[in-house]
Amino acid sequence: MRLLVIGASGRLGRLIVGEAMIRGHQVTGQSRSAARVPAGAVPAVGAPDDAGLLAGVVPGHDAVIFALGVDASAPATLFSDATRVLLDAMVDAGVRRLVAITGARGGETCSASNWLPSRVLYPLFGRDRHPDKDAQETLIAASDLDWTIIRPGPIADGPLKGGLHAVWPVPAHVQVAAVTRGEVAEVVLDAVEQHRWQHAKPLVGHFA
Repeated sequence: MRLLVIGASGRLGRLIVGEAMIRGHQVTGQSRSAARVPAGAVPAVGAPDDAGLLAGVVPGHDAVIFALGVDASAPATLFSDATRVLLDAMVDAGVRRLVAITGARGGETCSASNWLPSRVLYPLFGRDRHPDKDAQETLIAASDLDWTIIRPGPIADGPLKGGLHAVWPVPAHVQVAAVTRGEVAEVVLDAVEQHRWQHAKPLVGHFA
């Protein structure tokens, strides 16, 4: 498959690109710097919300993976802005498969997270990203694309206790403890290859 990864130079994006190439896929990686795109992938250099860039790079791909990560200096609306531009480019190019990674703090899975991340850490350190992630998910869910939204639990270094789970619908009693970036990358590629979770928002992590 030919895959386009938005956010290919981030900590998660790089793992997704690497895992995709191990699995034999051809990968184009969007990044602001060609030097930061993993070797073996085709760089697509520019901002993730650059309409001209995405209009030129999306055509010809079988699927798009949205793995954008941002630092505190990025605009608070970057996730929704980039998503809006990407959706338009995908519709124009006739590329239908989109897998986007958001987080367990989004939408109805807030209650599925452990108390500390959901009630303290996310509001304290991610308060400006929280509404934008929700806006991003709303844009994706309203589209006519073949979309999947992956919601990982809090990222942690491994090894982690218990088995890895990816569930949808999310039971009310489930509490997600943590997940590694490598595990998220594997789940994302499985979703693309196996065409899993169409129009679904699975919660991913080691459950408490």
